[in-house]
Amino acid sequence: MTYPSAPEFRGAQFGDIGLSFRITILATLLVLAFSPDSRATELRRIDEPAKPDFSLPGLDGTTVPLTSFKGRTVLVHFFATWCAPCREELPALTRFLNRSASYASVVGISVADIDQRLNRFLEQTPVNFPVLLDRERTVAKSWNVTTLPTTYVLDANMKPLLVVEADSQWDTVDIEPATGKLIENKIREPETTSDHSHQEKRGSDHDL
Repeated sequence: MTYPSAPEFRGAQFGDIGLSFRITILATLLVLAFSPDSRATELRRIDEPAKPDFSLPGLDGTTVPLTSFKGRTVLVHFFATWCAPCREELPALTRFLNRSASYASVVGISVADIDQRLNRFLEQTPVNFPVLLDRERTVAKSWNVTTLPTTYVLDANMKPLLVVEADSQWDTVDIEPATGKLIENKIREPETTSDHSHQEKRGSDHDL
């Protein structure tokens, strides 16, 4: 299942149709956007070049560059307060960092959010990592983020290692102290063309 891009969904225009019909469409889209998918919460391995560098401000106006996290495993987490799965996932990321702060960092990227709303949300749901403001979705676009939440896991050299394009069960993920790598009960390997073809022939959708 492909989730609609959350920022565009938030600002969708339905034209001059009736209010009740607009509400029906909106409810349908919400169900489609946030229906669970059996593969959605799994981290998968990726082999991609380094993502574009960025520097973004926090709510206090301090600008934080991505390079300030270089030298350790870092989770770059894209979210928004108007995204229900995002709101539910942040406490789990906080607990993950409580366990793993010696080996990893987390940075939250608030996408197309309103500063005041984000500030109120963080007062009610405090986190233990920096939250930066991607007001115009500049970074989200440059990283090709089309789903919220999305989390990239970068190694100490800022190379992407893992990605999850949905909310994830961070309470099941830990850091391997010897290497600083994320470990999980099961992390999907990248599918090859032959793997994909083989799965289509079997008519099934099992993990490798």
